Amino acid sequence: MTFERPWLLFVLILPVLWAAWNWRASRRRGALILKTLTFCSIIAALAAPQLTVFEEKVAVAVLVDTSASTSDEDLEHASAAASAIERARGRNTVEILPFAQTTRPRSEEERKEGKLRYTPGEAGRATDLEAAVREGIASLPAGRVARVVLISDGNENRGSMARAAWQARQLGVPVDTIALAGRPRPLLHLDAVTLPSQAFTGERFPIDVMISSPKRANAKVEISAEGKVLGTSAVSLQPGTNQVRVQASLTTTGAVDLGGRISSPELGEVRFAQAVALQRPRLLMVSDDPPGTGMHLLKTLEAAEFQVEQVRAVPARELDRYQLIVLNNQNLEALPPARKAALETFAKQGGGLIVIGGERNVYVEKKGPEDPLERILPAKLAPPRTPEGTCVVLILDKSSSMEGRKVELARLAAIGVVENLRPIDLVGVLMFDNSFHWAVPIRRAEEKNLIKRVIAGIMPDGGTQIAPALQEGYRRILPVNAIYKHVVLLTDGISEEGDSMAMAREAASRQVTISTVGLGQDVNRTFLEKVATFAKGKSYFLTDPSGLEQILLRDVMEHTGSTAVEKAIRAGVARKAEILEHVDMESAPPLDGYVRFISKPTADVILTAERNDPLFVRWQYGLGRTAIFASDAKSRWARRWVAWEGYDRFWANVLRDLLPHAQAGEAKLNYDSASDELVVEYRLAGGIPEPDTIPDIFAFGPQGFQKPVRMEKATQGVYRGRVRIENRLGLFRVRPAVESQVFPEIGLLRQQAELNEFGSNEALLKQIAEFTGGRFQPSPDQVFNAAGRSVPSTLRLWPALLALALLLNVIELVARKWRGIMESRRTAVATA
Repeated sequence: MTFERPWLLFVLILPVLWAAWNWRASRRRGALILKTLTFCSIIAALAAPQLTVFEEKVAVAVLVDTSASTSDEDLEHASAAASAIERARGRNTVEILPFAQTTRPRSEEERKEGKLRYTPGEAGRATDLEAAVREGIASLPAGRVARVVLISDGNENRGSMARAAWQARQLGVPVDTIALAGRPRPLLHLDAVTLPSQAFTGERFPIDVMISSPKRANAKVEISAEGKVLGTSAVSLQPGTNQVRVQASLTTTGAVDLGGRISSPELGEVRFAQAVALQRPRLLMVSDDPPGTGMHLLKTLEAAEFQVEQVRAVPARELDRYQLIVLNNQNLEALPPARKAALETFAKQGGGLIVIGGERNVYVEKKGPEDPLERILPAKLAPPRTPEGTCVVLILDKSSSMEGRKVELARLAAIGVVENLRPIDLVGVLMFDNSFHWAVPIRRAEEKNLIKRVIAGIMPDGGTQIAPALQEGYRRILPVNAIYKHVVLLTDGISEEGDSMAMAREAASRQVTISTVGLGQDVNRTFLEKVATFAKGKSYFLTDPSGLEQILLRDVMEHTGSTAVEKAIRAGVARKAEILEHVDMESAPPLDGYVRFISKPTADVILTAERNDPLFVRWQYGLGRTAIFASDAKSRWARRWVAWEGYDRFWANVLRDLLPHAQAGEAKLNYDSASDELVVEYRLAGGIPEPDTIPDIFAFGPQGFQKPVRMEKATQGVYRGRVRIENRLGLFRVRPAVESQVFPEIGLLRQQAELNEFGSNEALLKQIAEFTGGRFQPSPDQVFNAAGRSVPSTLRLWPALLALALLLNVIELVARKWRGIMESRRTAVATA
């Protein structure tokens, strides 16, 4: 026994002397002895006594090879062996450490399931037995007999197990070894693997594998990324060379280590690993719909890994920053010519473009060649259903209550209707207050500027008399020779109904439709609704006149044979295409409207509306793809679609199909073994403009490798750079500091020899066990056999001494109080 503060032992004389001094005078000598012993225990505890004992408890580090070269059977066997050792530990300590390039802690799933998994990614593509043994020894706690159990096939391609064995022997740590069978040499031969060097997140991209088989056999192709299995496919191999294609999809970004395994129970397995660079596709949403109306489509895009930017108009430049442009409910004719030309260039160079329909799609009759936007689209807006002219009469309230913003917006709405009529159409504008007069008598819509000037000069005045004006408008339109005849009544007041209902019924019977628009709160809703219903038109009521222009234009176009069709229609499948994969179109609810288009002869019509009008149509234009969806994607015409379970899948498939299948150029990353350098090369595709400046580009690699790459222009459209990496192996990434379409991120996997190792090196494992004093193929009980070895352990006694002092003090206190307690109880009994 030893003491940390032995000089305190001299203080023990003090309580002894104190007890001797009080011994004769004390009547309770037992209590005096207890007090003296308490003081002595406290003083002895303060002296910190220590007792050296020898322990035979064992601490075991179980090292399990989980590198990529381990077969599934070996991994299962190793997991079972490690679990058996853990169950047999008793009072001993066990730490299970999976290893490949280095050790790692077990994941929560591995602890719960008792099954180890492959070390993912770069760390799993090498086997370093030296690092594993060294780190295993370092993980063992002090005060235990240290042992290491190595479960491996004995193959190593990094470090030196001989050096690790010498270190273990020097430290006196035996290494037990359990041999795994190793992967058998396969009869299959991997000839080639082809996959794109770049892809988009969420996109399904092809992986083509050329594999030779000596005979007919069934096999399984398993694809994984960063150590996680993406999926498996069953294939049937024929004798000779086989070409196998599988699809993969990843949601991560940047350069990714993609691996594959082709296995057959009869022919063994072969593996491959390559790098693929992934980026989130950038999508430009051009829409000036009210905020919130397109939230369903935006949520779908975010879930599908699109990086979405919203604008209200097509930007003038830098469209090449995007892979896909969505024109949502746009008046295509209103786009400036320069923007249309920019969109054509965007599609030619590989960009995707889709037009989503809506009420703003307006047909304008034109002569001459197609403009750039018309050229790139697979369909064009349809003219009204018949070549004959239509007739529209606008009956506008100009009473004094319309003064101000109401009359201003009414004039703009009427001008908008005139603007969108054809020269063969007829138009009339009838004004009313207490009386009525024709501002524009019914005439051809040829001199639109003159008609618009007349409408712009309308001034409010007077009261409100609706019935006479409505009767006059109907009387004048009735004899007109037109295929469609439509009257629109706009008012913000109340007046007598007269014989308007009889007139409305007669109008319907004579193919004249009447719609009514009520502005504000003080309108006779019942009267206006009945007139519209009896005349087979529509009624609208607006408290805010700001939406009047679109309402009036849409109503006129719908009732005069325009391209917009607002009625329930079901999507018909014209051709079973890949974009309909996993989309149950039969369960799709009706749409409430669409815009009529005419598909071009070579376009691919996928979905149709009524009378075989195209609903979804696409085609290839230059290097890009363009498409048209004739209905909308929001809660107007598609109000039932947004709640349909196939909505997300349909739109994700449609938009991913339009992503570029050709890059803005060719990007290569190779390794020059003569100089130990990565060679970077970017080649721009034809028509891609040269960048003004070359961005800063960096190379990243394993073990914290990071260096700038000095890029230089080699020739027109070709840029090259080099960076020295010496003999490093693993996944290397080269990417610009700022995202660039011209200089995208690329990757290269310098493969370890890991996947080319087969069989087991039992001789090495036996030598390790023999050299370090361990056992080869030990049982779980043998692992914890200390073999007579023990380690000194220090037992600190001061806590026990303090506990003894406390106990003695309690005993003395009880003894001192006991007599008084008993006397009190006797007195209480006597009194009772």
